[in-house]
Amino acid sequence: MMVADWPPAAAVGAKRSVLAEDLEIDGDVTSLGSVEVLGKVTGSVLAPEVLIAPIGRVAGKVSARTLTVMGTVDGIVAAKSVSFTQSSRVRAEVTHETIAIESGAQFDGGLRRLR
Repeated sequence: MMVADWPPAAAVGAKRSVLAEDLEIDGDVTSLGSVEVLGKVTGSVLAPEVLIAPIGRVAGKVSARTLTVMGTVDGIVAAKSVSFTQSSRVRAEVTHETIAIESGAQFDGGLRRLR
């Protein structure tokens, strides 16, 4: 049996971080609270909750307990609960427990469900 590769639940009192539209990060982002990506991250994003906004992009690995993708992910996804909205563009290998892919979402990759 595979071991889950997502972070623990958000820490009590953990703050929400917003990576602004004009921000480009070449490196890794780690947070004990939720992260909202409006800019571009080339590297990994590790947080209990991750939301990639319609204008947001991640090229690398996203690890979360809860992941909502409205924008673009190119790489690897490991999240307990995954949601790809109709505006998402995802090219990734996805490890999940639950997944929802809305009509209109663009997904190219593989899915692996953990129980």
